[in-house]
Parts: sequence; C-alpha cells; structure tokens
Amino acid sequence: MAEVRKTLLKKQELVNSYKEKLRKSNGFVILFNFQGIDAYPLTLLRLDIKDLKGEIVVVKNTLLYRAFSDTVLSDHRELFIGPTAVLFAYEDPVAVTKKLVDFLKETFDKEWESRIKGGLLDYKYISPQQIRELAELPSREELIAKLLGVLKSPITQLAMTLKAVPQKLVLVLRAIEEEKSKGGQ
Repeated sequence: MAEVRKTLLKKQELVNSYKEKLRKSNGFVILFNFQGIDAYPLTLLRLDIKDLKGEIVVVKNTLLYRAFSDTVLSDHRELFIGPTAVLFAYEDPVAVTKKLVDFLKETFDKEWESRIKGGLLDYKYISPQQIRELAELPSREELIAKLLGVLKSPITQLAMTLKAVPQKLVLVLRAIEEEKSKGGQ
C-alpha cells in the first residue's frame, strides 16, 4: 500500500512539474513524436534547446493530459497518443521552434511534418501547419536588426542633410570670395 502511495505521489509531482513548465513558458508548447530519434541526437537537440532557453521533456501521455486538462489541448485528445515529447520555450518561441523544425527536417527528411502533433501559443491551440509557419518567421534578433536598420536610415539621412548645409554654405562663400577677388584685380 505504501508503494502505491509513493507511485501516486510521484505521478502527481510530474503533473505539477508539467503545469509549472507550461506556466513558465507563458502557454507555449509543442508536442511532437520522438519515435525513431536515437538517444544521442535527442540529447544534442535538448542541449541546443536549453541554450535557447527552452526545454524538451519526454512524457507519459496520461500524465501530460492531466497536466493540460485545464487548457484547450484537452479538446485535442489525439495529441496524447503515441510517443510524445514536449517542447517548452521560456523566452523566444520562434528560435526554439526553428531549432526543432530544422532538427526534424534533418532527421526525417520528407516525413518531418507528420512528427509535429500540435501545441499551444499563448494558451491557444496551434496546429502543425501553424507551427511550421511559426518556424518560418524571422528570429527575434533578425527582427531587431531590421528595426534598427529602419530606424537608422532616417537618422543617417538627417545627418547627411545637416552636414550638407554647412558644406553648401562654404562653397557659396568661396564662390563669392572668388568673384570678389576676380572683380578686384
């Protein structure tokens, strides 16, 4: 009886940890089928995802379903069938999604799309197609660089215009000086 109690407590701890990971990820998760991925490449993927402030957890479907029972994923029972791993993103969901999709493309070639089951973005259900679209978005760093480029352009033009005004004034004054010196000779 004590052994059963320990098992139940351990399962409840796992459910609570999944709930906490979901909260920490601000409602962003991707469920995918990890079957056929060797342990070493999966470990490397986990390390890459960890560097991007994310986490991959291989889960037991029934416990994950319990943890996500108060989300819209409970309406998508089909996601909790077969081998399931969960990707949590704690900072930049696009970068983490790109890494996962690139890994699946490299590992499964043309079959990679069938590996993505679905997920949550801001606690709303996202389909495998929407996850693929998310992976195609520019990364946060790319967007910041583009924004800085757009912001820098008018400032550069303004600086060049302001620089041109005194240059033109100097040229006009030189021309007047040359005229006067020609007229005075």
